[in-house]
Amino acid sequence: MEARINYVMQSKKYRAVKHLAWILIRSVFLIGFSFVILYPVISMVSKAFMQQIDLYDNSVLWIPKHFTLENLQFAWWKMNFPVAFFKSFLFTSLGTVMQAAVCLMAGYSFARFQFKLKGIFFVFVILSILIPPQQILTPLYLHMVNFDFFGILTAVTGSGINLTATYIPFFLVSLTGFGLRNGLFIFLFRQSFRGIPKETEEAALVDGAGQIRIFLQIMLPSAISILVTVLLFSFVWQWNDTYYSSVLLPTERMLPQAFELFNSYIKSHSDTSVIGGSFLQNYNMSDYKVWALLRNAGVLLVMFPLMIIYIVAQRYFVESIDRSGLVG
Repeated sequence: MEARINYVMQSKKYRAVKHLAWILIRSVFLIGFSFVILYPVISMVSKAFMQQIDLYDNSVLWIPKHFTLENLQFAWWKMNFPVAFFKSFLFTSLGTVMQAAVCLMAGYSFARFQFKLKGIFFVFVILSILIPPQQILTPLYLHMVNFDFFGILTAVTGSGINLTATYIPFFLVSLTGFGLRNGLFIFLFRQSFRGIPKETEEAALVDGAGQIRIFLQIMLPSAISILVTVLLFSFVWQWNDTYYSSVLLPTERMLPQAFELFNSYIKSHSDTSVIGGSFLQNYNMSDYKVWALLRNAGVLLVMFPLMIIYIVAQRYFVESIDRSGLVG
């Protein structure tokens, strides 16, 4: 009896030590992983508010001794931030809503309806996730330069329509399933809808509800968390897009293009000692470290709206983890 008690006590101690060791290992891993992710963000925010003198002060690590807003003011002015922000927000918001609506309906169809070649179509959806958007950019551009609808326009007018330098290609891409990461979004919606019990839908059918009513009143409210996640991802990817917008809309200055021009402006003044005239203090632009002050200020302006959106939508994003991709 005494030996059994000793065995039980040793087992409890072993489990306690094992549990504490696992907590320690997990904590070290999470802290290290978080530091790797957060370090660039902290460094960017810190340098955006530094003056040049802080770069050569070894005692300055995160908190600037000479706090300044001139870096942000210069980036705001040079990027024409209000105009670029408005254009980017309007275009990105409309494209995001269109893309999410199309992917929502496609995902619901794959999850609930039976039709011919359904499995083959879904395989193509999965394969589209693996194709980089740069691979389809050239044929997409050639199609938009001479846009035609099954040869009808060519038959009537003799040629297609050049849709480049307009907003139409972006909306067509979103509405026809060729948007950024459309395959991933369809997959997420499909998995979310498959996680909803069919008994709920069958009970609604028995009560006389049609498919549209079932979708709007039962299925859609149950998929709010994954819908917010898709809206978030779609908005971020379109907000940061430089491939489609630079090729299909070269005349418009969206926020990413404004930042690229701002960055090129900084590099073009690398052989001068003063930039911005009286607007900024004298900067030694021959030192590449000084570039980081202005460049990080520009990055902060571009990223700040995304940070706000992530903070607001964080709860829905966490909830969607349990619903997306985990249901077979």
